[in-house]
Amino acid sequence: MNSILSDITNKLATHNCVLATVISSTGSTPRSSGAHMLICPEGEFYGTIGGGLVEAKVQETGARFLPGKTGAAALHFYELDNTKAGALGMSCGGSLTVLLERLTPDHYTEFVQLKNDVLKGNASSREAYYVQNSDIWTRITADQLADAKYADALNSIRASKEAATSDTGPLLLNEHSLQYFSETYHPTATVIIAGAGHVAKPTAEIAHIAGFSVIVLDDRDDFANTKRFPNAHVMVVDSLDDILSDVTVHKDCYVVIVTRGHEHDKTVLQQILTTPAKYIGMIGSKSKRDGLYERLREEGVTDEAIARCHCPIGLPLGGRTPEEIAVSIIAEIVQTKAQG
Repeated sequence: MNSILSDITNKLATHNCVLATVISSTGSTPRSSGAHMLICPEGEFYGTIGGGLVEAKVQETGARFLPGKTGAAALHFYELDNTKAGALGMSCGGSLTVLLERLTPDHYTEFVQLKNDVLKGNASSREAYYVQNSDIWTRITADQLADAKYADALNSIRASKEAATSDTGPLLLNEHSLQYFSETYHPTATVIIAGAGHVAKPTAEIAHIAGFSVIVLDDRDDFANTKRFPNAHVMVVDSLDDILSDVTVHKDCYVVIVTRGHEHDKTVLQQILTTPAKYIGMIGSKSKRDGLYERLREEGVTDEAIARCHCPIGLPLGGRTPEEIAVSIIAEIVQTKAQG
């Protein structure tokens, strides 16, 4: 899941937030197009657009932009010579264009849907239309957009959208009186943990710290809950026998199998081996592994498929506690990710 979507949905249900998005950059600016930072009440912020004084300036401007009952936006430009760039934490001169969008609780459902789509492994886009009357733009609804006075602007926007060659970055268009903004969110590297027991808990936390999106699934709600896993998307499934009906495993997924027993591990592994997951790891001894693999072969699973599984799981660091095992698991995942 795109982490900024998780931050937005965590905060937007009850408070306004300001989403800062880098639209474009030139020179040696620290973050490129598509970088995000979420500015929240009481000085909270999530994500980064590069750090330094330029980020502090955006935070300050965003905090002033928070109050309001409707969606709004404003575009800010930062032109930097070498002297100013050094003061703002940049290695040399450049320019940065940042869009600030005021999001209100009215937009909460929109972002929940985006987050859920990305969690399923799908790229998902959002669009926003603004009327520019001054430096601050006012967001308008689909009903307001249906007014005939916007017809020419909408036709021009559609033509410009079709001419755009890529959805890798945000798109900002100005046509007549309308400002149009769109952005596609892609599934990010995701650690899927099957099982919510003692090893799963620190594994989820370390994966989150390492920058992965985290999904934890189990069929026991007393284990699989947000109190135990505050930084993960927790799914209580009806059964581990059909987990692929609950979660989409895409090519940037890293699956950790740490269920409560050999039979459940086998059930989950057999399903995950049919997916394009980049990494599949299963906890257990070599003797457990060999017996389980033999049963899979008897059921028609090929040696090529079985060879995808890392078992015993994790790099051989010698750890014994759940926390130490979790470190070895995420270390192996990071190594796999780095190798491409």
